[in-house]
Order: sequence, then structure tokens, then C-alpha cells
Amino acid sequence: MTNDGLQILYNRYYKDNLERQLELEKMRLDDQVSREITKVKKLYNLSNQDLAKLINTDPLTIDSLENGDYEGDSFLMLSLIANALKMAVRFELVSA
Repeated sequence: MTNDGLQILYNRYYKDNLERQLELEKMRLDDQVSREITKVKKLYNLSNQDLAKLINTDPLTIDSLENGDYEGDSFLMLSLIANALKMAVRFELVSA
């Protein structure tokens, strides 16, 4: 038995529910994408409109990505942004 609130919540709502685990992982990925987009905008002093022009999309899409509200494949969009800026997305597996 654990006293850790996060562990208790995980055990109760996620542990035996693959669908919820996948939703949680998507939220984590979307959060990381959001952080990377914010970082790259600051690094290159880009507005949402500037970034949208680079990948031929709408500034509202960039806003959705940055706020974690994007309904599509956020990792793919981050890859498009990286490619447009001559950058690469690093993806790796690490111990949990």
C-alpha cells in the first residue's frame, strides 16, 4: 500500500486501463510538443503567424499546438516545424 497520491490515482484510474494509459501518454507528448514550440518561438523570435507561414498552416493551429489543444498529430507537426527551421526532433526511449 502506498501513501503517494499520484500513485494512488494511477492505480485507481490508469493501471488496468490501456485506453486511459494511451490518453495519458498522448497528453504527455502534447505537453512536450507544446514546450518545444514555445522554446523554438523564443529562440528564433517567431510569432504564431511567422511559424504558421513556415509550415503552410493557420496561426490558430500553432496556438492549439502550443496550448496542448491540437486534435491532430502534434508530433508530426513538431517534425514539420523542425524541418522548416533546419532542426531535428530527437526521440529516445529511457527507463521509467
